[in-house]
Amino acid sequence: MRHKHYYLKSIYICILLSILVSGVSFSQKNPKDTFDYQPLNKIKMPKIEEVILTNGMRLLLVEDHDFPTIDLRAMIRTGSVYEPVDKIGLASITGTVIRTGGSKKFPGDDLDTLLETLGATVETSIGGESGYVYVSLLKEDVDQGLDVIADLLMHPVFPDDKIDLAKIMRRSAISRRNDDVGQITNREFTKLIYGAESPYARHPEYVTIDAITRDDIIAFHRRFFHPNNVILAAWGDFSSKDLAKRIEAVFAAWPKAELQIPPKPRFDYTYDFSVNAIEKPDVNQSNIMLGHIGGTMDSPDYAALVVMNQILSYDRMFKRIRTDEGLAYDVWGSYGAGYDHPGVFSCGCQTKSVSTVKAIRIMLEEIQKIRESEVTDDELTRAKDSYLNGFVFNFDSKAKIVSRLMAYDYHDYPRDFMDRVKEGVEKTTEEDVRRVAQEYLKPDLVRILVVGKQADFDEPLSVLGSVNTIDITIPAPKAEEVGEATPEARAMGQELLTKSIEASGGADVFENIRNMRVRIALTQVSSMGEMSMDGEIVMAYPDKLRASLTTPGGEVAMVLNGDEGWMASPQGTMPLPEMLRQSLKQSILRDPVTIFTNHEVLQVRYAGKQKLEEKETEDIIIESDGYTFHLLLDPSTYLPAAYVYSDIGQQGPSEKTEILYDYRTIDGVLVPMRTVGLADGSKESETVIKEVKFNVELAPGVFEKE
Repeated sequence: MRHKHYYLKSIYICILLSILVSGVSFSQKNPKDTFDYQPLNKIKMPKIEEVILTNGMRLLLVEDHDFPTIDLRAMIRTGSVYEPVDKIGLASITGTVIRTGGSKKFPGDDLDTLLETLGATVETSIGGESGYVYVSLLKEDVDQGLDVIADLLMHPVFPDDKIDLAKIMRRSAISRRNDDVGQITNREFTKLIYGAESPYARHPEYVTIDAITRDDIIAFHRRFFHPNNVILAAWGDFSSKDLAKRIEAVFAAWPKAELQIPPKPRFDYTYDFSVNAIEKPDVNQSNIMLGHIGGTMDSPDYAALVVMNQILSYDRMFKRIRTDEGLAYDVWGSYGAGYDHPGVFSCGCQTKSVSTVKAIRIMLEEIQKIRESEVTDDELTRAKDSYLNGFVFNFDSKAKIVSRLMAYDYHDYPRDFMDRVKEGVEKTTEEDVRRVAQEYLKPDLVRILVVGKQADFDEPLSVLGSVNTIDITIPAPKAEEVGEATPEARAMGQELLTKSIEASGGADVFENIRNMRVRIALTQVSSMGEMSMDGEIVMAYPDKLRASLTTPGGEVAMVLNGDEGWMASPQGTMPLPEMLRQSLKQSILRDPVTIFTNHEVLQVRYAGKQKLEEKETEDIIIESDGYTFHLLLDPSTYLPAAYVYSDIGQQGPSEKTEILYDYRTIDGVLVPMRTVGLADGSKESETVIKEVKFNVELAPGVFEKE
């Protein structure tokens, strides 16, 4: 029997081979034809009870008895689009401090304790076009939850300490905003489309955050927070009739107001072609975005545009740039549409510097092709399936459903809007895709943005058109007002600086210093306590510095070589964040060797007497390469007593003071062997110098990228 099976198996193989050789073919169904895909079921929406309270507040109530919880979400018609241009960040800070500062009945810290006891959640925020307060808790605590959401909406207290903390967080975000190339690209491309001053593209700066006062926050809240400007939704384990009565009672004391909310800002868009570049010399890849204005979701062509975008971005552009050409790992595209203002149409990719212009040309070609060539049945089917198969995830929780319905009500869209879009996608034809591509896509009128190192590009960007260079330098906080530099003040400043040079070792000694190596013991002070580390600083004048620290996580090195900088750690090497790069560069400008060897070309002025640790010093203001700082001199010795300057750290800008102690003579130079660093008057570091050497033999590559 075993031999018989083997014999039959051999016959089958021979038959199969003969079929293949002879070219005989059997008709075979396409895999797509072997399954009978049924249309997606219509989304079953929950029953919504709508109630309008006597004070004008709208309630949307959705009963859901699957879990013993209740969620409450208040949506307020407000947003950063209504901020004064000189106080950008006001809406966001208001939204944050409603929660952190709490209310009259529930101060912020007490509210934290209460929520831990209840196992509940409270969140607040104000974004671009709306604000919200959200509470989630067990159903037996609903009365407590209603008290909390009502008091936060009606009676926030906005304490100064929580406002200060929120402002520190915003300053910190500003200081880091140029660290990530992708964030830079998205931010600056949005400004290219809407305009840098548009409420839909602008962002806070140090000066706008610093300008915000508690009175501004109170006024902003009073302007928008009224019951007839609020939609309150609740979903969970409750009786709608009973909960509506409870909500009516808890908000009874909140009177309706006469709203004075301006219309949403409008803007004019003119289609044009432009090439824009942001220079990032510390990267080896380019981030590219190109496109123009998009549309709104209430457009009759919205569904067809969804399908068109799917084909263009994920079927064609992704396949050609990533799969066929191997130019990029990340390729994306979006035909953006807003509720009440146009979104942004954009395509983008991240590619090697040496394929930058090639990738741009391919993107432009693919946009043109979808306007001219036919869409295949397979492309249309894949695009529709991709959208429709993910459609159900818009409705896989009550929270998503209710939040979406609130947004539709807020923007005056029909509640079955998503169903209408789904039906529109299902009905979209090849001709619809080509028609909307021809009508809405304008490849010859796109705005192109490239962030990268232009010297490494395959071709100069100018082959595409005239290049506009965008400066992303973060504007410094409001500059110190030091008054006009009189001839007398300049002369006095130079005289004092000359005395300091002589007291510190003499001009000849400093002019002969080529480099310096210092071993240090650093103690860093923070809210978490103190951390001690050993380190080494190597400087080669005029513009090279390497600072190495031995941390609990391994050795970390920060290197500045001219205008380029990077950081090396056990996790690898990465570009030095702009904040740190500037800080290292400025530390070289403050170095005594730099000051004393360049004193004749520096802008120097005398600023009078300055108190330092209960002792008077002579204050000199020094301007070097566009950077300004104070040098305080001991009037009895003329040695530097301290440096005072503005710096931008993780918490934003602050006034730094480096106080110098314990001078000792090393190779003819008086060197301070201990320094204490203050930030806004509070100690943040102490450095003890273990060893100093001048004009040493430096290891090859000490300032080169590892």
